[in-house]
Amino acid sequence: MYLVILLLLVLLVYAWFFRRTPIPVNNELAKEHVIPMTEAAAYTRAFADAKNRLAAQLKDTSYLTREFNLPVCELFNKDAIATLLNKEGATGIRIYLGLNEKREVCFVIVPTSQEGKDIRGKLVADNGFSIPGISKAVALPPDQLEEALERGIRCPHMCDFDSPLSLP
Repeated sequence: MYLVILLLLVLLVYAWFFRRTPIPVNNELAKEHVIPMTEAAAYTRAFADAKNRLAAQLKDTSYLTREFNLPVCELFNKDAIATLLNKEGATGIRIYLGLNEKREVCFVIVPTSQEGKDIRGKLVADNGFSIPGISKAVALPPDQLEEALERGIRCPHMCDFDSPLSLP
């Protein structure tokens, strides 16, 4: 009898700590950004076609790949997106196109305010070594204390080839 009660208690605690609650969503606001998957697939195909036409018009056919290595897509995990949305005052995200040191086009993502302004600041807390009672000294310039998201996992390293958005 005690074993059954203990097992039920363990299951209850497990269910409580590992429950999955959805992020609250205003469906009316979300609808402003929703398009049919067929339209989304048409967009990705049109982009791939335009990229191929542009490459064909260049004298140096390797220029686009060498100087603007465009990804098909990038994958960001839920925690990265939640970090942006959990930033105080965040009501959305903005995605910029960037060019990293490898000459790869990448997505730089920041949280935005209700007014449409980029929210600047630290995104992830530093959990490094600290001594209780002694505040950490900050020797970095202020612009290095501000963070954005990048380093998504680029396709073809992480792709869903069954998706209608994937390119042939």
